Amino acid sequence: MTDAFPLWVRTAALACVAAGLVAGAVTAVVSRDGQTGLKVALDFWLAAGLLNLGVAPGWEGPAVAASILVVRRLVGATLARPAVRFGDVLRPPAAPRPRPPADGP
Repeated sequence: MTDAFPLWVRTAALACVAAGLVAGAVTAVVSRDGQTGLKVALDFWLAAGLLNLGVAPGWEGPAVAASILVVRRLVGATLARPAVRFGDVLRPPAAPRPRPPADGP
């Protein structure tokens, strides 16, 4: 019975990975936002890593879960920033517009 538990957990983790692929793709297509789809997929993959964490002896499981969490946070923070277009980087800044004359005495 003890051997069946790790197999069950590993199967559930594999199901989370597959569900992350499907849910991320569906979310990206439906919302027309790849960032949201990637965030959904990363959440499922984090769940898979946490499931494996309970089975793996030693530090391998926590290291994998921590690395997945770090990647999830970094990708989420990067995607939250506004996109920079390549053309905007190479274009010189626009000249300031002249001020209109002040209406005064």
